[in-house]
Amino acid sequence: MHINPDHFLQTKAGRVLGEERNVAAWAQCHTALAAALEGSGGDATLFVLVGAQGSGKSTWARAKVAEDSTAIIFDAILVKRIERAPLLAAAAMWGVPAVAVWFRAPLETCLARNAARPADECADESGLRNVFAALEPPSVEEGFARILEI
Repeated sequence: MHINPDHFLQTKAGRVLGEERNVAAWAQCHTALAAALEGSGGDATLFVLVGAQGSGKSTWARAKVAEDSTAIIFDAILVKRIERAPLLAAAAMWGVPAVAVWFRAPLETCLARNAARPADECADESGLRNVFAALEPPSVEEGFARILEI
């Protein structure tokens, strides 16, 4: 299962953003995660993707879902440890191991990939730079079973 807040922001006219829509999209992601963890019977792995916009998270997620039908992938920026904590707590509650997938693409690569996206999917450049600068590396001390660096 591939869980991404952007999926809940898509409309027939493209991705529509806004404070209220963003809050609702994140709530839907957490609801989807809870259902996936509960339904897994503990036989899945939660992959928590960590990286700036344009680092390759969604491309990796699509490939992983195609290769591993039991994977639960939470695909979002997840810059800070505090943002990842609820995901790790949920996984622990259901006995599902969590693996951090840390995308370490250079800023220039992220900027170039972002610029090549359709306008409604393009992140603001200053926001992307801020995210890149604010990234806190994931660690096993947070509760991850392991860290996979891409």
